[in-house]
Amino acid sequence: MKQASLTSVMSSKDLGEEVWMFVSPHDDDLCIGAGLLIQAAAQAGVDVQCVVVTDGCLGYCRPEQAADIVSIRQRETLKSFEILGVASDQVSFLGFPDGGLTKFVGRRPALKGEPESGGYTGLQNAFTQCLRELRPVRVFVPTKTDLHPDHQITHNELMISLFHASGKIWPELGDPLEVPTVHEMAVYCDFPTDPHLEIMADEAAFDCKRRSILAYESQLQIADLVEQVSADGPFEYIRDVEFRLYSPRRYRSLFTEE
Repeated sequence: MKQASLTSVMSSKDLGEEVWMFVSPHDDDLCIGAGLLIQAAAQAGVDVQCVVVTDGCLGYCRPEQAADIVSIRQRETLKSFEILGVASDQVSFLGFPDGGLTKFVGRRPALKGEPESGGYTGLQNAFTQCLRELRPVRVFVPTKTDLHPDHQITHNELMISLFHASGKIWPELGDPLEVPTVHEMAVYCDFPTDPHLEIMADEAAFDCKRRSILAYESQLQIADLVEQVSADGPFEYIRDVEFRLYSPRRYRSLFTEE
């Protein structure tokens, strides 16, 4: 299998000054899709920054949890990341409603009670600010082929926010940055094409990943999920996201007579 540039970066470069931004549509997506990679990055000296997009408000499994599930899930999230070697000050909660990202596509003036920054709300507003504040060299996000709408919307809004963050638009959100390299992880659904990088962990790291998932003890199905993760073994896969801006020159040869 062809290895991505991430492989050589992890093995041959001092990563102590690099920032990697992991974007999680839901609080438990990262430990499932990248729990091994996050551990390896933290141990290599990477400044791992985790951005949790939604608030977990739909994640209750018992009626009596409904009123407090947001705070419950936030505590579980911090415990989960601590197990992976990520401190609480490396975790950002954006607070958008679980299952309700459709109304937060783009950027617009915030209404009372909505997640906001500088009077504006929307995923593009939040992602642009996060990118400019954290200034990552690599960004990781669940694959766009996942069936969950929150995953699809997060992926799409993050990608366009990369261009916002690298330009001069919305200067109140921070200074422009160089566009980081983007990678996809798989959480529930397959990649659109084959991945580029394999992460294989030892038993200790694999056990940490499983314990980080079990930290979400409010989720009654969590034991079944860990059983499935255990059956699949200590492996994760990462796919490079390739995109390029349109140029008519690229297609000219298709219509040129020889």
